Amino acid sequence: MEAAAALARLWLTDGNSGRALQITDEPMGTVQRKGIWVWAADLVPARIEAYLVAGDLKAATRLSDQFARGLRGRTAPAPRAALTVCRALLLAAAGDHARAARAYDRAARAWDALPRPYDAMLARERQAEALMAQGQIEQGRELLAAQYEQLFRLGARGDADRVAQRLREHGAEVPRLWRGGRRGYGDRLSPRELDVVRLVVAGKTNREISRILAKSPATVDQQLRAAMRKLKVSSRTALAVKAVEAGVFAEEDSLDDPS
Repeated sequence: MEAAAALARLWLTDGNSGRALQITDEPMGTVQRKGIWVWAADLVPARIEAYLVAGDLKAATRLSDQFARGLRGRTAPAPRAALTVCRALLLAAAGDHARAARAYDRAARAWDALPRPYDAMLARERQAEALMAQGQIEQGRELLAAQYEQLFRLGARGDADRVAQRLREHGAEVPRLWRGGRRGYGDRLSPRELDVVRLVVAGKTNREISRILAKSPATVDQQLRAAMRKLKVSSRTALAVKAVEAGVFAEEDSLDDPS
């Protein structure tokens, strides 16, 4: 069930609610048939979100009600936290952002208590979105920035990149965080930026670089722009020429030479 839920979230990231529903059909049927709702802490929220993305509010509400009935008399903390997330999703879909923000806050605190920090961060990300939707822009931005830093430090770089993009869309500054390697490169290219520039020199597109380096397109774009800024160029071609002329790869090789 956890695997199906994880796959559903990946499909939802791509905007494919149909595949998300399809991948959760069989395990959801097992839960409903056997009444094992305490096992569905990951599955039900993912399926409800898929219903909402597909525009089927009625099915999402019905499943949330079934989940609540299935948990009656049970105190299992993870399913209870998941039920709060489900209710928050429905409140947000209905446009009741104030109550949705409070529900996401309760869910985040419940996940923290388990502890399941990743789920808590995702709940607070949604809380931040709900706060901004109701006009509490600055409070929402601050909360979203905090989740960016925590997701980044947890190692959830894909989620951190998504949150960074949302911060930019809301006109907020993305915190500058250390991504490994030596600190304080100043105007010199970092090892990550060198990796990107090397592939630009090889004629690779951003999409190809993203696949080769296993980075998100947003991260590749960010590092490419940083390299262009440091080398004072405004195009990919100029970047490649300047990088070769400046001998940045030769410099890197000399640093790596143990002699």
